[in-house]
Amino acid sequence: MRNSTRTSVRRGFTLVELLVGMVIFAIIGTAFTKLLSVQGRFFDKQGMANAARNVSRASLNRVVSDFRMIEATGGVVAASSQSLTIRVPFAIGVVCGDLAGVTVLSLLPVDSASYASAGYYGYAWRNFQTGAYSYVENPSTEIAGNAAVCAAKNLTTVPPGKVVAVTPTVPVLAGLGAPVFLYARIRYELKASAAVPGMLGLWRTQIMPGGGELPEELVAPFAPTAKWRFFVLGNSEVAQDAPPAQLSNIRGLELHLDGISEYKAPGMVSNESAPFTTAVFFKNRTN
Repeated sequence: MRNSTRTSVRRGFTLVELLVGMVIFAIIGTAFTKLLSVQGRFFDKQGMANAARNVSRASLNRVVSDFRMIEATGGVVAASSQSLTIRVPFAIGVVCGDLAGVTVLSLLPVDSASYASAGYYGYAWRNFQTGAYSYVENPSTEIAGNAAVCAAKNLTTVPPGKVVAVTPTVPVLAGLGAPVFLYARIRYELKASAAVPGMLGLWRTQIMPGGGELPEELVAPFAPTAKWRFFVLGNSEVAQDAPPAQLSNIRGLELHLDGISEYKAPGMVSNESAPFTTAVFFKNRTN
């Protein structure tokens, strides 16, 4: 009698094996999803932090270039912790002489675009005896000058410098070759942003001689802690919160340009912030 063994080949999975596989995949999928979620929040947080730092850095070059050029004794017109009105020089030169009710000046070369956009408000002349600058403005005019006046006094205008004429005339006591600079009146403010409603923005407003204003929002948003503090003559190593009673005693500014992100990162309860502090001391100072 022959016995034959019938061997059957099993195909597929049993229900138990399928359930076990599904459980394993679920565990791995949950862990992977959590990892992606954590990484996503991390990158979002980093992105918001970078945005906050960019706010602080974006305003720095423009602010510093203006603040450093302030003449110490008369450059600050009005000041508070979040508003500063200043006289910003944009061209320097010397007195050539008077002609037909105007004073002709020979100016050193300056970038033509910067000169055209500066916004003339007035001029200041330096007293040789005291070293102090006197400001002439409101009203004051600037027009093209007669180069022959400078040539007659053996004053050569360095190309591509300008020869201009200003009114009122510079006092006689200033003398030939007295240093003069032309300036714009600018107001910097930390106030409500138009670009990012509900937050602070840094504004630069050009004040015109006739009373008009040209406001420009430079960058936003800033944290409520953004402000500037004041270095004062006699204690110039430590900044103080309030401006001195005599604004001519200000010798520099401590800038707190604390930027924040425009949006909150997912899972965060507040906007990312980037505290930023730097100091600017006036260049045009005698003490």
